[in-house]
Amino acid sequence: LLLLLLLLLHSPPSPRPSRPPRPPSPKMPHPIPNQKYFLKQKIDYLEAIANAAGFGCCEQSNMYSVIDEEGKVAFTAVEKSSCFCRCCCNPNHKFQLNLYEGKWDGKENTKQVLTMYHPFKWPACCPICFDCQRGELIVYDGAVNAWENDEEGTILSHAKQPVCGGGFRPQFDIWDGKADDEKEPAYVIRGPCCCIGGICGDFCCLPTFGIFEKKELEADEPKPLSEIKKDKPDGLGAGARELLTDADNFTINLPGGSNDNTKAAIFASSLLIDYLFFEEGGNIYCDMQEQQLVCVCTNFYCGGCLCPCTCRFGGKQEEEN
Repeated sequence: LLLLLLLLLHSPPSPRPSRPPRPPSPKMPHPIPNQKYFLKQKIDYLEAIANAAGFGCCEQSNMYSVIDEEGKVAFTAVEKSSCFCRCCCNPNHKFQLNLYEGKWDGKENTKQVLTMYHPFKWPACCPICFDCQRGELIVYDGAVNAWENDEEGTILSHAKQPVCGGGFRPQFDIWDGKADDEKEPAYVIRGPCCCIGGICGDFCCLPTFGIFEKKELEADEPKPLSEIKKDKPDGLGAGARELLTDADNFTINLPGGSNDNTKAAIFASSLLIDYLFFEEGGNIYCDMQEQQLVCVCTNFYCGGCLCPCTCRFGGKQEEEN
C-alpha cells in the first residue's frame, strides 16, 4: 500500500485536453484593388410595406452588394444584430457587418475578409459631445465575433464622427488603425451643408460626401481627392423605391494612392453614412394616428443630429361646434 501511494505521488499528471487553436483570419493579398465601386442595398419588401403603412418597428437586417466597374459583385456586406435592438434603437443599435468576398450564398464556408463593428450608441442630442453618441465603425481583419462575444481582433482602420459631428456639415474622420483624437486622421469625409436626403436630396440635390486630406481642409477652397455620392434613381421603379423604402445606392470613388486599410475605412464610412442618414424609412409614409400622408422634403443637419422637414396632407376633420 505504501509503495502504491509513492507511485501515485511521483507519477506525472495527465495532460489536460487543450482547446483546438483558432483558425487564422483569412487575408487577401489585394483586398480592394479597384478605385471605383458601386454600393447597392438589398430591398426588404416586408420592411418597406411596414414603413409605408406607418409601422416603423419592422426593421430588418441590411445586406449590401459592392460591385466593381465591370459589373461583378466584389464583396457582400451582411448585417448581424439583435432583432429587438434593431427595431427599437435603429440606427444606434449594436451591430456588425461581415464583409464576404464575392456573392454571399448564406453558408458558413463563404470566405469572410473583414468585420465592421458598430457599438451601441445613445441617441444623439445637438450637438454630439460625448463618445457614447459619436457614430463609428471599427474595421477588423478577417472574421471576428465582435457583436455577440465582444471579441477583439486586429484593427485595420477606424471611421468615427468627431465631436459636434462637423457642425452644419456631417463629417467622419478616417484613421489607419485605431481611432485616436490626439492624432491627425489620414482622411476626412465631409458631406453637404445643412440639408441631407428627403425627396429633394434623392431627386434634385443629390448628397455628395467629399474625401479630403486633413491638411487640405485648412485651405480657403479645399478640393476633395475623391467622393462618395448617392446615386440618382434611374427610372420609375427606382424612383418608387427611393420614395417608399430605405434601400439606397452609392458610388464610391477611392483616393488614388490610399492603402487597403484606408480603403476599407472608406467602405465602412459609406455604410455608416447610409445607417445614420438614410435608414429612417421611406420619404413617403402614412401617419395612422393622425390619418395623414407625410412627405419628407429634406433633413436639416446640425451638430450630428437630423431634423426632418415634412409636409402633411389630409387628416382628421375637426368638428365645428
